[in-house]
Amino acid sequence: MLLLAALALAGPPDVDTPLKGTSKAKKDAALLITVEDYKLLADVSYATRDGDSLQAWLSTTHGVERIERVQDPDRNTLRRKIDDAARAVRRGGTLWVYFAGHGAVDEQGARTLLTREATPEAASGVALNDLVSDLADSRAKQVIIVLDAGFGGVGRLGEPLGLPTRAEIPPLATPAQKNVSVWAAAAGAESPVAYPDAGHGMFTYFLLGALRGWADGATGGKANGDVTLEEAESYVSKTVKQVGGKLWNPSKETREDVIKWSLARSSQLEIGPDKDLLATLAQAEKARRVKEATDSMISVANAEWLEIAVTTAVASPAGIERLNAFIKKYELATVSVDGVATAIVVPQVADARARLDQFARDELKAKGKKKKKRGTKKTKAPAPPAVSVTAACDDLIKLEPAAMSGALTTEQIACVESKIAMSQKQTERDKLSRVLLANADSRADVEEWMRLTARHLEDIDRSDPDLCFRYAITLSRTGTLEDGEEVLQWIGYALENKQAWQGPTYMSRVYNLYRLQAEVATRMWIDAEQDFQEERNEENSLNAEEFRGFAKNTAREWLDYARVSGQDPDRAYALCQAAAGSPNFCAETGAVTPAE
Repeated sequence: MLLLAALALAGPPDVDTPLKGTSKAKKDAALLITVEDYKLLADVSYATRDGDSLQAWLSTTHGVERIERVQDPDRNTLRRKIDDAARAVRRGGTLWVYFAGHGAVDEQGARTLLTREATPEAASGVALNDLVSDLADSRAKQVIIVLDAGFGGVGRLGEPLGLPTRAEIPPLATPAQKNVSVWAAAAGAESPVAYPDAGHGMFTYFLLGALRGWADGATGGKANGDVTLEEAESYVSKTVKQVGGKLWNPSKETREDVIKWSLARSSQLEIGPDKDLLATLAQAEKARRVKEATDSMISVANAEWLEIAVTTAVASPAGIERLNAFIKKYELATVSVDGVATAIVVPQVADARARLDQFARDELKAKGKKKKKRGTKKTKAPAPPAVSVTAACDDLIKLEPAAMSGALTTEQIACVESKIAMSQKQTERDKLSRVLLANADSRADVEEWMRLTARHLEDIDRSDPDLCFRYAITLSRTGTLEDGEEVLQWIGYALENKQAWQGPTYMSRVYNLYRLQAEVATRMWIDAEQDFQEERNEENSLNAEEFRGFAKNTAREWLDYARVSGQDPDRAYALCQAAAGSPNFCAETGAVTPAE
């Protein structure tokens, strides 16, 4: 276990230091082409290093003496180098051809290897079919063409290249020439990716590992010191899907005689990483990709927020609408890696919520000032007669108008508090407490109202579903993520007493309770997921999975009620799908899926 942790900490195993070999491939030749620096297309990260490491393996380990290394060629240069390579290989030898760069596909589905002068408008390069035909006519017994290139219009880092693309790209065809095999990092439109932790393209990294011996016995047989083409392709295909993404599909040779070609043979082949280390590498790579996608989304959200923040500095209907639209867009944000959604936190959502809350507080204060101004008399009011503390609140009916306008005096509040403490009757304590609640509410004193409501619900009576609901809503808006469980508790009490509502009120309140429950559960899941991304341990993993399940189930509960009550199901469906990671869990049999 300590060894595994040390290996994981050190990163992917080294493939750049070549193993010393004793074989001499005197008849073989190699052409290694890397295009990392395109003039008008995105660069291909690590392509040069890919070629350098493969050259080191071919010369030091495999014993190939005639190696042509070509970096960033234009089309004419590459054509000449292809002709030179065809002449360099000896009769009966193997000709290795490697290309790392961008590819393109035309309207007929034919593939082109792009050279450095290629542009989005002009896919300059060498057609793969021409390359195969030219090399098939050489003296080589076998020609192995390896392509670490994508043909779907996207670079290694996910950047669009602006090239014309097809909705569907035909699978890579098997060469008609019996002495040529083409092994491509992508059989279709999917894009090979970079592997920053290793400093290589991921396909080439595991190709290098396969040649070092990691693929020996990969097809189920016993390791015998001989890596065949079939073993190498099987090993690389399996590991790039495990570490780099399940949606990736490298090509595979199917001809029985060709798959037996020997690529690497030695009594000193290297043993590759075991399944535990591969799983650790896969976890680290997924975390990196999630972080990369998260950073990208947050960057976009921040750019939007900076513009919105300026235009909503002062409350206005249009500004409030923009703030709500921003919150709706990003509060349940997810990033998708390998088709699996991961919830993320967009910090600017909290800023938008804070601004809306500030607008609401400002509006309440403004209303309070207007009420106070209308109630002010020009003549000085006579001083109230002296009364005892206990007499200050003897008549609750007379206190109610003052409480409804937030005008209870300090003496009256103290009197009510004293009576609550002394009274043994639950009904009397309930009435007294509600007088204080009304007073704090009218004063727009949210902090005092929350304190009084918490006491009322915990110590006096929790059977009022309206009060439970309002307290849960306010706590969810003014509290922290740590208050999520308490919010859910009061939602539960409100639902227990929902029979107090009737008709349309019942449907609206229950719908909104389920809504709030699902939204709070989703925020708790997002928070747990964030903890796991920051500190990847078993406890955080279990918490994230538990909260995800809870968010999924509460969203489905809201969705089911929305459907049966004929209310808007779209947002409930969006939450359900985000947590479930699939529309299947949220789909209604025989129902139309809500439009996204």
